[in-house]
Amino acid sequence: MGFFSGAIYSEVLGMDTTIGAIIPHDSRYHRGVSDPVEGVVIREKPRTLILLHGLSDNWAVWGYRTRILSYAEQYDIAVIMPEVQRSFYQDMENGEAYFTYITEELPKLVSRLFNISTEPEDLMIAGLSMGGYGALRCGLANPDRYRAIGAFSSATDLEGFVFNMPDRKETNGYRPTMRGIFGEVMKLRDEANLYRLCDKASAAGAKLPFMMTCGTEDELYQDNVDFYEYMAKKGMNVTFDKWAGIHEWGFWDVSIQMFLERYVR
Repeated sequence: MGFFSGAIYSEVLGMDTTIGAIIPHDSRYHRGVSDPVEGVVIREKPRTLILLHGLSDNWAVWGYRTRILSYAEQYDIAVIMPEVQRSFYQDMENGEAYFTYITEELPKLVSRLFNISTEPEDLMIAGLSMGGYGALRCGLANPDRYRAIGAFSSATDLEGFVFNMPDRKETNGYRPTMRGIFGEVMKLRDEANLYRLCDKASAAGAKLPFMMTCGTEDELYQDNVDFYEYMAKKGMNVTFDKWAGIHEWGFWDVSIQMFLERYVR
């Protein structure tokens, strides 16, 4: 198992940007610490998980807050962790086109760099909080490009979560950030609204599986319940796992392990 971090040049962003990559390279496991899960097939070109960070994190936090390296080894899957700053995975009004980068350019770049499969039957995307929103948006906007979507403690109601939040010191100045993303008017476009994206995906007959999780004590819990129920009402292939927990890494470590167990084999 190789673990790399470094800079790649993005034509879409017009600059170098950082990624982390966990890459399976053989079938050896470390003294039984990370034995392969039964039923996992060692592939010549491993499947790929794009793993998205949250608003107050960067690409690296998944690597040192969870056991994702061990899980990647157990499930023989490549994990790509991109950097998107606080962009909410948008093509920003006054900034970079991170949505296009994540959905269009990044899969092609990492497939070429690391000889991993980013074909729709092999490519998954998951994330937490802001990254959970990003994973949902990517999957709903492009349901034919992914094998499965994981959304953990997600910011499903972007207007309520950010637009209506007071610009207090403890919020680290969300409003200036949101103006950079959405413009001075601060209007949520339909292509960034998960409910409208769900309508379109449902009308198109999307079959892509979505796995949502959220802790019952998380401040975003009711928003996640509401969006899960909306997706289910629209006939989407969605599950919602909930248990006692708050907005924290112990919960997300369990969530990503559940996601891999459910969709990699």
